[in-house]
Amino acid sequence: MIDTDTTRLLHSLVTTRTIAALATLHQGLPSASMVPYAIHRGTGSDAPDHTLGPLLVVTHVSRLSAHTRDMLSVPDVCLLITGPDPADGHGGMPQAVPRVAIQARARFVDRDAADHDAIRDTYLARFPDTAGFFGFADFSLVVFEPSTARLVAGFARAHSLSPAELSRAILGD
Repeated sequence: MIDTDTTRLLHSLVTTRTIAALATLHQGLPSASMVPYAIHRGTGSDAPDHTLGPLLVVTHVSRLSAHTRDMLSVPDVCLLITGPDPADGHGGMPQAVPRVAIQARARFVDRDAADHDAIRDTYLARFPDTAGFFGFADFSLVVFEPSTARLVAGFARAHSLSPAELSRAILGD
């Protein structure tokens, strides 16, 4: 369990940033890319206790991208969301930049899936300029279902989080 200030930091970090580094396995080797993301609350039926809908991280990717093919082959991924770089005028040491690494399983959302429209709407609310991409056949919505997270809130302030703890911090439940 993390304290209130650390919860606020995590919530702010994940909800104000729009880009995550995505780590996949590419032909058996680690590979990193960048993906825009939005936060979506899954349905209660997705949650183990069928009450609180789980936190889902959503992106929209082209099958032409190597990371898409990687996720189709090996759906286990890691997303890294970082705070501002000190070199951008925010001061401080790079090692103290807040960050969260979210290990997750990628799930491609079929266009005819019951949750497709709600997930699409969540993504478009954050990235309205991408609406035209939804007309391209090679683009797919992907949800990342967190399995664990590691938050580094600064020096000597590291926390391992369960999916439920991550959901409560980000979704406020």
